Amino acid sequence: MSKNTETQIASASAGFPALNSLPDLSQAEVSPTELLGEYWSPENPGETKRVFFVGFDTQSVIEQDSGESRELNIVKFLEKQGNDYRTIRNGSSRLYGAFEQFARDLKPGAPFQITYLGKKKTSSGKFADSWSVKPLILK
Repeated sequence: MSKNTETQIASASAGFPALNSLPDLSQAEVSPTELLGEYWSPENPGETKRVFFVGFDTQSVIEQDSGESRELNIVKFLEKQGNDYRTIRNGSSRLYGAFEQFARDLKPGAPFQITYLGKKKTSSGKFADSWSVKPLILK
């Protein structure tokens, strides 16, 4: 059996299309959207972003105190920067919760203005991020 045939059998068994049916990527245009993006962790109250809602996900994080890994619920957005777009994500429980409560009605691509208001003391005496989340009305 030839090496090419072995590769095609392996890719087909993994659910991947046959190699000879794949398009030529040398002429494909590159999307203006950066998929890796970054974790948005605002530092100063008043920091504002205008974004498109993408959806919810989880991300593995390492707890600083224990060193143990856990899953963090995150909300993902698309932000325009110049002529390109980048994905940003945030795992603040308050920001995630603000979007989660309307998840049934949210559609990917919905525009929002999100402003970081700073840390606020909770009823339990801890400090948590506070946010303003406002839908944008496109004209």
